[in-house]
Amino acid sequence: MMIGTIRINVIVASLACIFTFVLSIGNNVFLSTCLKSGYSFLILFVLTFGFRWVLGLLTGSVSLLEASSDVNSSSNVGQKLDLITPDEDAETREMMKSNMPNNQNAALSNEAQFSPLNPPKLVTKNNFDPEQLAGALRRMSED
Repeated sequence: MMIGTIRINVIVASLACIFTFVLSIGNNVFLSTCLKSGYSFLILFVLTFGFRWVLGLLTGSVSLLEASSDVNSSSNVGQKLDLITPDEDAETREMMKSNMPNNQNAALSNEAQFSPLNPPKLVTKNNFDPEQLAGALRRMSED
C-alpha cells in the first residue's frame, strides 16, 4: 500500500534532475552533466517508491490498529500463537500395539508365504526376414 501516485515520483525525480543539471553544468562537459542528471533522476525515482511504500505501511498499520482495537477491544482472540505440539505418546503406543501381531506363529506364516518375483526371461529372435528389416528401415527413414 503506497501513498500518492506515480506523479509524485516523477516530480521529485525531475526536480533532482534539474537541480543536478544546474549545479553540474558549470564544472563538467555537457554530456557528463546530462549523464549525472539522468542518474539522479533514476535514483530518486526509485527511492521515492520506497519512501511512499514505508509511509503507506506506517499510515496503514496505524489505521488498522485503531480499527482492530475498536472491534476486538474485549476479546483477545487471535492475539496469541501457540507453537507447542501436544504430547501424543500414549495414543501412538496404543496404535502401534494394535498393528503388531499377537503371536509368533503369525510372523512365521507371513515369512513362509513370501516368494520372490520370477519375471519371464527375455527371448531374442535371431532369424529375421531381410525384406521385413529393409521395409522397417525405409519406413523409419521416411519419418
